[in-house]
Amino acid sequence: MAITADNATILIAEDQEHVREALAMLLCVHGYSVALCASPNEALLAAREHAPDLALLDMNYQRDSTSGIEGLELIQHLRELDPTIPIIALTAWGNVDLAVSAMKYGASDFIEKPWRNDALLEKIAALVQRGQEVRSLRRVSDYERHDAQQLQTRIVPPRHLVTQGVELFGASVPAGVVGGDYFGVWQPTPEMLHFCLADVSGKGTPGALIAAMLYASVSTLSSSSNSPEIVLARVETTLGNQLGEGHYVTIFYGVLDLRTRVLHFVNAGHCPPILRRRKGSLEALAPTRPVLGFMLAAGFRSERLVLAPGDRLLLYTDGVSEAVNASREEFGAARLETLIAGADGESLPERYAQIMDSVRAHAADQFTDDATLLLIAVDESSPASACQAAQMRNSA
Repeated sequence: MAITADNATILIAEDQEHVREALAMLLCVHGYSVALCASPNEALLAAREHAPDLALLDMNYQRDSTSGIEGLELIQHLRELDPTIPIIALTAWGNVDLAVSAMKYGASDFIEKPWRNDALLEKIAALVQRGQEVRSLRRVSDYERHDAQQLQTRIVPPRHLVTQGVELFGASVPAGVVGGDYFGVWQPTPEMLHFCLADVSGKGTPGALIAAMLYASVSTLSSSSNSPEIVLARVETTLGNQLGEGHYVTIFYGVLDLRTRVLHFVNAGHCPPILRRRKGSLEALAPTRPVLGFMLAAGFRSERLVLAPGDRLLLYTDGVSEAVNASREEFGAARLETLIAGADGESLPERYAQIMDSVRAHAADQFTDDATLLLIAVDESSPASACQAAQMRNSA
């Protein structure tokens, strides 16, 4: 609904009764509703209750005071309560310094006492209209933000999957409203499990838009082949010029044969996932090719390894490993290595929560980049084939 003088509410904060009444009479005659207050405390209570369309504030509330400190503090408190509310400061004639201070504290405009009715009404009408526009844009922005968050949830929802003795859990925490991290999990056939974790260069909406394109291409192409080399080659071709100059994607793409536990993967410039064997040894799955996006002629190289019962694999983005504390010390891959094991009987969602709690504590809950974890575990009771290694060699 458009704000007009017939439905706009003006908050008047003035300790002198005759001034309050004069302002109220002027505004009511011109169709405004008024909320009258004699002190800053009354003004804050009224602002919370009535959500005024404009505040008209005296700067001095103590007898013989000209500092304006109470009025400046009131402006500050109203700004904290509602940053969109237009504020006109009423200053004594000739007090330019106080008028300047009021503007620095957040007043939209000022007018000197005694005022000219036409000048005051003109300022009020203009600022009420401007406030309407700002609040309208803010509602649109809030809607778009909510819509973007819903899109982010659809693209990167938490995933928990248990299939044929393999458990997988992943979730992402965007640094802003939306993020550029992406992970996906697909099972195109009962025997084959595809998964990937990617980090798009750039944060916020630009990164999220590229992540959305990546989601569309990878989710479609994952069913076209069980070769990570072929899938990523097609993904890079599909993205093509859509990435734009200087944009790129780091991605780890793995295909796990659930019958043989052979993991076939490509690491395109991504943080090396950490593989913890059942007996505690650690391996880092280093990059096998450069990042996606530069269409280099170097080609793809993939690797294969066998996951045994009790093994755990941790994939992460640099928003996790590079989270810093007050001393600018990064969380680091070494800390992740100590956290990957978990307690006996602990589920992957519980382990994920423990790791993320540690990262949050380290960074005082201040993420400067999107943070994503993907955990994969092979059930210790899962039957292991004696010929897995031979099958891996034959398929290489």
